[in-house]
Amino acid sequence: MKLQLEIQGPAAPFRFDVPGLFEPRLEASWKEASNPREVTEVREVWEIRGARLVSPDGTQAALWSRWREFTDRLRQRSGPRWVRLVREPQGAREVVWTLGPPEYEELKVERLSAGEDPLAPSATWSVLASVTLVVSAARRLQDARGIVGWEQDVSSTFTPGGLHVLEWRTELTTREGTSAVEKARQFGRIDVRPFGDHYSYDTNGPDGVEVTALDADEVTGRVPTVALAVSRIHQWGVRVGAIGPGTSPTEVGYSTRRKVEKGETLRVVRASARGPGALRWVELREPPGAKKSSEVFHEEAARFAEGVWTFQEDPEEEDDPESALNRLELRLALSGGHVGFDFEPVVGGYEPVLFEGAILPWTLTAQVKVKKRGGEGKPADLLLPGELGDPWRLDRQASRESLPYLAEPSSEPDSRLWARDATLVYRAARRPDRWPSEALKDARPVESYWLSGARP
Repeated sequence: MKLQLEIQGPAAPFRFDVPGLFEPRLEASWKEASNPREVTEVREVWEIRGARLVSPDGTQAALWSRWREFTDRLRQRSGPRWVRLVREPQGAREVVWTLGPPEYEELKVERLSAGEDPLAPSATWSVLASVTLVVSAARRLQDARGIVGWEQDVSSTFTPGGLHVLEWRTELTTREGTSAVEKARQFGRIDVRPFGDHYSYDTNGPDGVEVTALDADEVTGRVPTVALAVSRIHQWGVRVGAIGPGTSPTEVGYSTRRKVEKGETLRVVRASARGPGALRWVELREPPGAKKSSEVFHEEAARFAEGVWTFQEDPEEEDDPESALNRLELRLALSGGHVGFDFEPVVGGYEPVLFEGAILPWTLTAQVKVKKRGGEGKPADLLLPGELGDPWRLDRQASRESLPYLAEPSSEPDSRLWARDATLVYRAARRPDRWPSEALKDARPVESYWLSGARP
């Protein structure tokens, strides 16, 4: 998921590329004069490391001009009123989270530091600036009154598969008469929305937190004043679609297996989910196309669902991630290379007269199709065979190529089949030394033939 951090500017926002993960936390602001001291507000704090401010035109002068505009904006008394994260899936901009009105107020840029970009040290302060930003704001309509003790631990770990797990453990103490359990539910939940649609709640109840009253046994019937809230979100390798707690599955699975049985190549797609909406999630992952078998299992008591779909495939259509040309389909037609002739009709019942002309050029017409399952359907993922060399010349006026298109739609990105077509017309003055099919497969793949005639 490609993310950009946008900070309100005087005209256009300042945009920073966000290369990695970010870990939010909550911090309490205290009223020290009270006895005992009391929390006045709880601020949501985001620390984003390695954000990149990139030169708008690739020059150092433009980078420094933009940097000065940004730092001048931070020095102004008014300052920016909002910060937001923007996701760009295939170029479609989508605001996934905003720290600012209407949900948040009193935005602060608490810290700004810059350093060398470890991935591009030579480009630092030449075409980009690598910075660490700490921003915070208070959520509106959240009442922190009555909280007299606050402690939060943030844990960020990764599974053996490299998937991110973020956990908040928040312990609250409140005044007598103020429910620590209610405050824990209010302040102890991680907001999953900024993390995108590949995350789900492990603590997937209606509040998104697991709350334990730590002093419930002290006095019978008394309002708990000490509570522990645990909120945990989990990253998955496929889209979950979580927008809040208790609205989407807790666990998901999606796999593709290819096997050969009795000379047949079978592709078995399996989708599983556990938690709210499990059956609906599985049904939406059913791949299109003719199936050899289909099975959907739903265990209502445990909120578990699983779907298994089997397809029969042509072995030649199997995808090899190591090569783009193994998914190449070629249809070639060769003509020309001989003396042109024509028969001229003659009136009076005579035979037509043969007229011989010039030697015609060799003409090769190639129908090209490339396919790939998964990905985003970019030209770089669907490379076309490179141009043929001497003696062939590509007739760009007669040739055509298509943009990538979706040959088999699917709600799951990894199951989508992307394709791309091209019709190429080559001409040659002399007979080629080798078969065109061999030459096309050996040619270096390209993203485009630049059929308009323009070259990079």
